[in-house]
Amino acid sequence: MNKNKTNSGDTLTTDEITDALAGIEAPEETGKFPEPMNEIVFVNDPERAEILDDQVRYMIIQVLRRGMDDTCTTRDVDSETGERIIRQRDVKRYSMSVVEIVRMSESHDDIDNITKNQVYHHLPKLIEGGYVVKFGTVTTGKRTTDYYRRTAKGFVLTVGEFGIDSKLMKKKTQHYIDLYTRVFDIKLSDADEDNLMRLIAESMRIEHQGRSKIGQLIKGDVADKEVLSMYEDLVRLYALGDDEWLKIQKKMREVLIPGSL
Repeated sequence: MNKNKTNSGDTLTTDEITDALAGIEAPEETGKFPEPMNEIVFVNDPERAEILDDQVRYMIIQVLRRGMDDTCTTRDVDSETGERIIRQRDVKRYSMSVVEIVRMSESHDDIDNITKNQVYHHLPKLIEGGYVVKFGTVTTGKRTTDYYRRTAKGFVLTVGEFGIDSKLMKKKTQHYIDLYTRVFDIKLSDADEDNLMRLIAESMRIEHQGRSKIGQLIKGDVADKEVLSMYEDLVRLYALGDDEWLKIQKKMREVLIPGSL
């Protein structure tokens, strides 16, 4: 993979230093660029998990997770002909300015629009909790623009009551139901949708009881994203021991796949 030199002398991959971030400087606070994003971080600390029990903060890290379109341009010289070769490829950029976070929130149907003031207000708490880090600063004339990114590609909350009764979880559940009807030939009445949302919430409450127990079994840092799928499998296996959870799954099956029983 090609690498670029930044003004501060650090070497970063071109997946991090895109065309929009050309000339970016490391944060003054640290004097160096942050470490690459971890694959998955399991959050086992209740106080840290509570930071995301806020709709705006959750939306901000969701926007940062999805990234935005950018380009990466490399310039080489053919050693035989001396001809300059310019190549440009499309990439996803995961470091964003406050203005970009606001703009990208408007482009996702399942994310509420975030205001500039909200981002400035909540970013310090996300940084304090270790979810977001200041990536660097780009100077254009007299104007400076700070860029922020997540510290991990995925966060898994194994503690707390995050999202179970919140408007955010209802919105997320509604998004899943919309996907069911859009991707599959599944037709749901308003009563079916209301029933399914209730069943999903009940199912998640039961599954949540096993999340902290399974989370405590994780040893050390997690570098493999497949661990997330394994973790969810273990949570469901834990829930299998609950008769009420099994009844709920059967009821969900009746709603989504009628006549299958």
